Amino acid sequence: MRSLLHAAGAMAMALFLSACSQSEEDQGPGPAPRPVLTTVLAASDARALGYSGTVEPRFTTQLAFRTLGRIVSRSVDVGDLVEKGESVATIDAETLNADLRSAQAQVDSAEILARNARASFERTKRLFAEKTVAQSEVDIAQQSLSSAEAQLVSAKAQLAKAQNSLSYAVLTAPFDGVITERTGDVGQVVSAGEAVMTLARTDQREAVIDVPVERAGEISAGSSFEVVLQVAPTVRADGTVREIAPQADTLTRTVRMRISLDDSQNAFRLGALITAIPAAKAGKPLIFLPPTALIEEDGKTRVWIVNAKDETVHKRDVVIERDGSGHVILVSGAEAGAEVVTAGVHSLEEGQKVSLAEGSQS
Repeated sequence: MRSLLHAAGAMAMALFLSACSQSEEDQGPGPAPRPVLTTVLAASDARALGYSGTVEPRFTTQLAFRTLGRIVSRSVDVGDLVEKGESVATIDAETLNADLRSAQAQVDSAEILARNARASFERTKRLFAEKTVAQSEVDIAQQSLSSAEAQLVSAKAQLAKAQNSLSYAVLTAPFDGVITERTGDVGQVVSAGEAVMTLARTDQREAVIDVPVERAGEISAGSSFEVVLQVAPTVRADGTVREIAPQADTLTRTVRMRISLDDSQNAFRLGALITAIPAAKAGKPLIFLPPTALIEEDGKTRVWIVNAKDETVHKRDVVIERDGSGHVILVSGAEAGAEVVTAGVHSLEEGQKVSLAEGSQS
């Protein structure tokens, strides 16, 4: 009887141990790590916050003849440097020379008439003194002299006008500069005031940028910028905003601004591409955060940082700054090289183990 009880107890114990073992196998090894997408924070150049633009002259003028004529010569072309007073083009002056000769002849004729009128007046005065002519004769002679002298003055004025018009046949540069455009050429007949060239001053240059309307409010006249030459980033110059367009462009929704360069180096050639960076941001490395990595809760901004050793995530408070173009700039709370979760941030838990999806890091 005792033997049977012992055997039954052994069987029951074996069944119990077997059930426990089966139960442990059913439970499995625990929750699997959660796949996440991440990015590695990296420092970026401040030029990412800059505005692209070009170097342009502050002063330009269109050169035009002041009289009708046919261009017979042109001594400069686009890109040529000219000095103040230098001749750049001429028109056919034959008609102007004819006008000048005619005006000179009118002066000569008026001088002869004036001399004759004065001599006649002097004779009439002597005859009146001898009482051989009446006072009316003297008055007539006086009127003839006055008329002749007036005609001489008019003729001389016409001569001066013709001489001045002849100078219009030569087009000269009003200041030192460079030819930036040419619209007239030899053989072309141009009317008075029709532009044939554009001259730009080279001593005062500006950076011209177009700022999105969303960010234009951050800039005012006098704001400081650092201007960087795109083809040579080491070439830089300081500048201040001189002019802001009163209204935005209806097509591009941008506001044009002109930045005066404090030191217009020769490297900043007219037409060169530049990047204008707000002085407050220039020279400082920036770290950008993906907007999808942010968690806004309890009035604070947080991100999930991945611990590379055990591949767990931990929430961290950060301070950020936003600009008008949608960039999220990290001010403090994390450093370059930190790995941040960029997707599914609202379904993670503190200390949760994660697995990095292949190709998710950048």
